[in-house]
Amino acid sequence: MNNFEINDNKEIKEFLNGLFTEEIYDSFYLFSLKLDSAVSYDIDGKINKEFYNEEEFNELSEKEYICWRDIKKTILGFMKDGKLPVKMKLILMFNKDNVNLLIEMNNIPIHPDNVRALFMNVIYSDNRLSITTGTSLNVFTMDKTLEELWDKTVKKYYI
Repeated sequence: MNNFEINDNKEIKEFLNGLFTEEIYDSFYLFSLKLDSAVSYDIDGKINKEFYNEEEFNELSEKEYICWRDIKKTILGFMKDGKLPVKMKLILMFNKDNVNLLIEMNNIPIHPDNVRALFMNVIYSDNRLSITTGTSLNVFTMDKTLEELWDKTVKKYYI
């Protein structure tokens, strides 16, 4: 787990603009969002499959959470006139295909099925932005290779 702080208003706006308008985070899943703007929103990123027709459901059958690209414009609409929110806690998950690829490309000694999720927590409050990485495994291991690689990946490509 690593924590990255951004305190410069210009850098905060650039990061949030990229989050909501660029494609860099599009393959992540939305795990959850707590957003305080004109009103407060609390969003669980789990897909409500009962909402979809059979054809749409079949496309979603392997997904448990909604892709960031499919929800980010809706969330951006919750922020009035592009103003920064009062507070925001956004938890994104690296998608499973990318987790598998990360493990394979780096010869990490863990089976992909044992990785529950690789998280990126984005917290904005009091004109400060904090990005924290997280790794959740289904098994106990003393090996921190995946955690360290995830920290480096987030720093290199997403911050």
